[in-house]
Amino acid sequence: MFLLGHTCWSYIFSKVTGRRVKVGLPAYTVLLAGVLPDFDIYFKPLILHHTYTHSLLILLPICAVLVIRFRASGLAFSAGMLSHLVADSIVGTVPPLYPLSDLQLGVSLGLPSLADTALEVGALGLVLILAFMNGDYKLVTESQRESIFLAIPLVSIVTLTLLFAGDLSIPLATIAFSRRALTLITVGHAVLIGILGLGVSQGVKAITSDDRPQTKRLEQPV
Repeated sequence: MFLLGHTCWSYIFSKVTGRRVKVGLPAYTVLLAGVLPDFDIYFKPLILHHTYTHSLLILLPICAVLVIRFRASGLAFSAGMLSHLVADSIVGTVPPLYPLSDLQLGVSLGLPSLADTALEVGALGLVLILAFMNGDYKLVTESQRESIFLAIPLVSIVTLTLLFAGDLSIPLATIAFSRRALTLITVGHAVLIGILGLGVSQGVKAITSDDRPQTKRLEQPV
């Protein structure tokens, strides 16, 4: 699955899990959790893509540590991270027992495909609905310092996409609109990146804004 689907499904998995265990993780952390398994792209050729970081033998112990250390927060974050393997196994395959075995398991519906496009674009729509319901939309519509942290998933999405395309010599400008499915997914990425970028600008605005109104309130007699 592309990064659009991974970030969006991670948001959904983490937020739903967090609600059940009564913990609310910041939006940037649940978006980031879904792309963490693809961080192996940063370390090529030392680590082959889609191997260690896509193995349950590696991720489950990491998730166990997170749950033990951070309890409910760790569980919600882990749900987002593991959603990456679920998504990849639906449209392709994953090596759950790597490095002990190269066995690949998955439904392999195709990438890109109608199913993948529906899952990715549909996930974006669900994220927009959830963000409106839980108040995360305010990170984009209001000036607040926390919004600056949306730069973390934003930079991750952009750099991982460029690095992956560069390693495989993929002409992004040509491939992005070569098929209807890819066009929809490209538009979805653009929408997500635009939203995150707007959120980051709100964070910058909050940080650089004048604090005189607050000072004025503090100086008022009680």
